[in-house]
Amino acid sequence: MKNMTKSGPGRPREFDLNEATEKALQVFKTHGYAAASLADLLDGIQLSRGSLYKAFGDKHSLFLSALELYTEKGLTRLKKDLDKASSLDALRNALLHYARVSTGADGLSGCPITAAAMECLPADRDVSARVEYMFTRIRALLITTIKRGQAMGEIAAHHDANELGNFLLCIIEGMRVVGKMGVAELSMDRVVDIALSKLL
Repeated sequence: MKNMTKSGPGRPREFDLNEATEKALQVFKTHGYAAASLADLLDGIQLSRGSLYKAFGDKHSLFLSALELYTEKGLTRLKKDLDKASSLDALRNALLHYARVSTGADGLSGCPITAAAMECLPADRDVSARVEYMFTRIRALLITTIKRGQAMGEIAAHHDANELGNFLLCIIEGMRVVGKMGVAELSMDRVVDIALSKLL
């Protein structure tokens, strides 16, 4: 989405709202919501104060937009990972993705949704709604894949698919939190192996 703002008298400047939101997301990932100052955001997005407020309204609205962008991209990727013939392989690939982004620089940076849940809930109802939506959708995608695996005989049928979905969601979010401590990739891979063994 494009937006027009003034770069000088009679000189409209066009910028990409999605690109600006993505840059804001990186600022929030680095500083967190509360600690991200207006100066940090202006420097990271490379917009003037007036352009930022005209496009997004205020810091809170910008934060919500950043969370929504992150959620949309994350759910699209997860759905693609889980849309495979073998449900067990699909779950393994999905969990390994979270393991990878929970190590190294990505792990230290953390997940904006997880960070928002820890920093802003339960007081911020707008953030709470977006976090709940993300977690609910992840859980639903996992449960659908688990049920498909049970129908194909890849996952033990005596397990409750809803409980397994909750279990894997907790594993995913746990990896994202522990990743902030600089955990080694091999350790996260082992977590994935153990989690998948519970499905058999």
